Amino acid sequence: MKWLLTLSIAQTALLAMLGLRVAAIDLETDQIARDVDAARRIAEAPAPQTPIAPARESASSFGAPLLTAEQARAIFREELAALDIPAAQSATQAKAPAPAQTSPEETRRMAATVAGDINYYKGVGAISPPEMEVLQTKIAKLPLDERRAALTDLAKAMTRGEIDGVM
Repeated sequence: MKWLLTLSIAQTALLAMLGLRVAAIDLETDQIARDVDAARRIAEAPAPQTPIAPARESASSFGAPLLTAEQARAIFREELAALDIPAAQSATQAKAPAPAQTSPEETRRMAATVAGDINYYKGVGAISPPEMEVLQTKIAKLPLDERRAALTDLAKAMTRGEIDGVM
């Protein structure tokens, strides 16, 4: 008699656990059905117009050839030197003027082009390695302040997940 009572209690407990598991599966099934319906509505909705991709050329779109190794080394040295200076000293020291290779109008145009490219890739959501290389080449040709702003904007977009790619 004790065995029958023990088996009856065990069987009741197992049936209760089975019922709870069936209810959990039912909730999961409902969630999956809602996700499928939402995906179907999104797929049937008209696609927004995609922005125009930046021009891809063998040379940069600024009309000059890509950076030479010497120019890249000079930019790296400049950036590393700027990182070595403490923040307090860099705020008080006057900055040396950048070489007058481009006019202010050309600089604004280059910065606007880079900002437009970054916004394009935010809209697309991803950037391929060759596209990243072209974008970084464009950014490298900017003066120091604009270059820092563009790199900061690009890094923030990638950190937030707005642009998927490798920097």
